[in-house]
Amino acid sequence: MNSELEIVLSNNTRYKEAYYEFIEMHKNGHGKNDTPEQLAEFEKWYAKDFLSGIKNDSDERVELIKGERIVIRKANIADADFMSDVERDSDNSPWVANWPLGWRIAKFGDKDFLQTILEKEDGTPIGFIIFRNMADVQTKLELKRIAIIEKGKGYGKEALLLAQKLAFDVFGTKYLYLGTREANVRAQNIYKTTGFIPDMPDPCTKFHITEKDYRK
Repeated sequence: MNSELEIVLSNNTRYKEAYYEFIEMHKNGHGKNDTPEQLAEFEKWYAKDFLSGIKNDSDERVELIKGERIVIRKANIADADFMSDVERDSDNSPWVANWPLGWRIAKFGDKDFLQTILEKEDGTPIGFIIFRNMADVQTKLELKRIAIIEKGKGYGKEALLLAQKLAFDVFGTKYLYLGTREANVRAQNIYKTTGFIPDMPDPCTKFHITEKDYRK
């Protein structure tokens, strides 16, 4: 761990707890069969992104795109608790994992990820979208995760259409893709009604839309 991160952790108990909690989770989970050298390499990479996530954090509200009823803005670390609550929501938890705070902070520092918040026009947050592959966004972009707490009001459909507009018209990608679990029929139906095309031979879990499809 570098000295700058040590100072940050010593001055912020919550960051310190989040950092070490995730390190332990990794050691007992994905990294349980790793060598000490592999664990050290993982922590080196994780510490870099964790520190970057904190250094790049801001209280500034950055709006990315606005739709008829909702806005997509950049998420900040201050949104982490809300995002975790959305993941734990009883309608969402069967389909999306709950990111620990330490991992979410690291993803704020990972240039390949963009975490965003979905808000109503009055500023009320109703969910979030996470994009991945931002480092190569002009080639393809993954809609890694979308989760909303106000169901049955059409926000999911509007959010997906707005995400497409953001991906193709603002980010300039050529290909947007996403995935879901086979049993999540509700999500699959929404993907299809918003123009996403099922991948073959797996028509249930993987979907995409190209720039050409989007501009039809």
